[in-house]
Amino acid sequence: MPDRWQTYPIEFKGGLISNLSPLQHGASMPGSARVLNNFEPSIEGGYRRIEGFEKFNTNTVTGQNEILGVKFYRGAAIVARDQSSTNPKLYAVPSGSGAHTDLSTSITLGANTSRVRFADFNFNGTEKLFIVDGKGFPVILESLAASGLSQLSSSNGSTDINGASHVAIFKDHIFVSNGRKVVFSVPFDETDFTTANGAGIIDVGSDVTGLVSFREQLIIFSESKINRLVGNSVGDFQVQPIASDIGCIAGETIQEISGDIIFLAPDGLRTLAGTERNQDFSLASISKPIQNELVSLTSVNTAFPSVVIREKSQYRVFGYEASTSANTSKGIIGTQLQGQQGLQINWAETTGIKAYAATSRYVGKVETVLFVNEDGYVYKMESGNGFDGSNITASFSTPYFPITDPQTRKTIYRSTIYCDPQGSVDLDFNVKYDLSAPDVIEPETINFSNVSSSSTVSLYNSQAKFAHGGLINNSGGYSAGVTSMAVDGLSSDDIISGDTFQIIVSNSSSANFEKTYTLTSTPSISNEAGTLSFSPALAADVADNASIIFLKLNGENFFSTFSGESLQSIFDSQTQGSGFTISLQFESQGTNPPFSLDTTVLEYGQYGRR
Repeated sequence: MPDRWQTYPIEFKGGLISNLSPLQHGASMPGSARVLNNFEPSIEGGYRRIEGFEKFNTNTVTGQNEILGVKFYRGAAIVARDQSSTNPKLYAVPSGSGAHTDLSTSITLGANTSRVRFADFNFNGTEKLFIVDGKGFPVILESLAASGLSQLSSSNGSTDINGASHVAIFKDHIFVSNGRKVVFSVPFDETDFTTANGAGIIDVGSDVTGLVSFREQLIIFSESKINRLVGNSVGDFQVQPIASDIGCIAGETIQEISGDIIFLAPDGLRTLAGTERNQDFSLASISKPIQNELVSLTSVNTAFPSVVIREKSQYRVFGYEASTSANTSKGIIGTQLQGQQGLQINWAETTGIKAYAATSRYVGKVETVLFVNEDGYVYKMESGNGFDGSNITASFSTPYFPITDPQTRKTIYRSTIYCDPQGSVDLDFNVKYDLSAPDVIEPETINFSNVSSSSTVSLYNSQAKFAHGGLINNSGGYSAGVTSMAVDGLSSDDIISGDTFQIIVSNSSSANFEKTYTLTSTPSISNEAGTLSFSPALAADVADNASIIFLKLNGENFFSTFSGESLQSIFDSQTQGSGFTISLQFESQGTNPPFSLDTTVLEYGQYGRR
């Protein structure tokens, strides 16, 4: 007979860990994960199903093969893509469905380039982009018109800028790399690389793999060493070593986050501060908990773009291989959390995001995250509830934990799951025993859902009123496929580009049910009325006076609960089976809004030793 029922709470924290033995993992960190895919460790606690992505513009960029680089500039995506002549062109891609602007009418980028890189700067009151491609002379963009693009040449003071591969801004100089040389411009002049005027050339002894300005120093990465440039001008610039036996093997992985630099080294992901503090020792590697996943990522891919999502304190790196399909493409998420011993990184994986280049930038309070690959579209990450309309499959499995004694059998009678939903949730739950050995009888899958398919669902805020909503204002309604709608009854004039909304319908069979739309521009609101431009296109016809409600206002999630039928956040179920060690498994598949898994409480009986 088992002892009396007991409770065992499991707080979901710690992220993905794969470098521990099964029993050690489960005994020491039961709330961590042995599988954490398309869930992200959240700065608010628990594991949150990631947001989706949608097309930034519904038209493809003209050309072939990969889009070679992307940068968000003045509300548009600046991209480069090869043409049939092998010479890439630069395009300005607006949000929505507008036509692209060919910026390359008067310049020629280098042929057969594999990567185009950007750096933004402002020396004279005008924001500009300095662009290098590793093959030709750099170009400078100062407006979204074709006339706003100019190209440097040998007449600008140096032939060493021809073929520049990397670029950074430091101490009001443009710095570019060309092989083992680092070339810098005259201060406050992006067009003058004449040494007699204050420009210069530095030979760092090995080919440069990346440049980044960081804390009053320019960090110069090579594959096998790291240097820094300190000083203020050509008169006192000095190169100093940081590490002599370790470097960065993929420049696209270099990102600044939370006061440090993350990069991919031969032994894994590292931080600059850790590498400098520990010299070349492996203590500086931050990816030890996911070394298996990182080795797998780096062994099957040829490019490793990365991006920082600042509002989530998150670093993402993706593996890219042209022959790999989008739905099997892998990536790694690292979320920086404040722990008892300073900043800690919790890890997870992604599947289904295929990126060759990525970028992020704040515009006002809204962070825009873009990525591109070989299909010709510019995608907006952190937008929508699906992968460009397709399902997101997310899975989380705890390690096999013993609860108390791994030599005693436990029977699990009940599971209570605490969830933080943003909308409807459809979740499969399994209890697994004893490492899922072949002779172990596994309980059946339990499905949790918080909204019935026939219910009328409407959202409300913490004051339980439609604080930020509106009504469709068109006598004939709107047909599926439109990307703008007139709306009246808006109770807020503080609506900006990037805000998201849903159309509230009473029939869940409608394609609009739980569909999330994102504003592609900031509307002009007058007398509580205005026109909303959005993406993706309207999924189904809507009638006049249909209700809309904003989910994200000024870039911040505003609504979290439903009226009509209550949005359930606690799932309780009887369970079956017994074993010596237990693992909890969760899987979600669909285009529902994100949700977080916070805690599970198990009720169990334990057999004494016999």
